[in-house]
Amino acid sequence: MEEMKNDFLDLSKVDRETALRTWLVYNRIDIKGLATQLGVHSGTIIRVITGERPSRHLIAQLIKLGIPAHLLPEPGPGPGRPPKR
Repeated sequence: MEEMKNDFLDLSKVDRETALRTWLVYNRIDIKGLATQLGVHSGTIIRVITGERPSRHLIAQLIKLGIPAHLLPEPGPGPGRPPKR
């Protein structure tokens, strides 16, 4: 009988954003689908993933959907949009 390979995704050797994007692909989760589930634009999800807009609220929702917290950026300081420049 042929030996079975373990399905193991080692993301310890890449940066957080790459690990998160890889995890999403591995688990067949697309950004548009996440955006639809959360009622936001896909660009908003991308900004959360990159850490450009680490919304506490969206990060909490992504964790509730099953995305590992350690792959998400640290949440930003409180609610609201960042100030306009």
